[in-house]
Amino acid sequence: MKSSSDNTPIAVPSGNFSGQFRVVHRNPTTGKLDTTKKSNLVLTISTATGYKITGDTVLYHAGSYGDFSMNSAYIQFIDKTIPANATGILPKIHLSGTYQYAYDGTNFQIQAANDTLAYQYVLKKTN
Repeated sequence: MKSSSDNTPIAVPSGNFSGQFRVVHRNPTTGKLDTTKKSNLVLTISTATGYKITGDTVLYHAGSYGDFSMNSAYIQFIDKTIPANATGILPKIHLSGTYQYAYDGTNFQIQAANDTLAYQYVLKKTN
């Protein structure tokens, strides 16, 4: 993490977090929610070294690493493993971009959503 965009003191997550990554789809016709994809992931995060995703990265989510920055409401991940010439949809989901988050010192929840799709990371500190 390089800097915060405001002066609000924030608890910066650091260490190892494990839990579930989910893709939740809302059917625009019925309004019903469907968790379509799940992976058990490990997020290692530190202001000194950035972040790294490991764990179940075979089907839906890519293993990756990069830098992050955050303020009191949002966290931004800059994935260094996405090819510079990548266009369109990647074969696997990467932890990249800006997300809303909640962190209480133990539980770390990260989410990005639009009208019909949400990416959710529900993680718990392991050390």
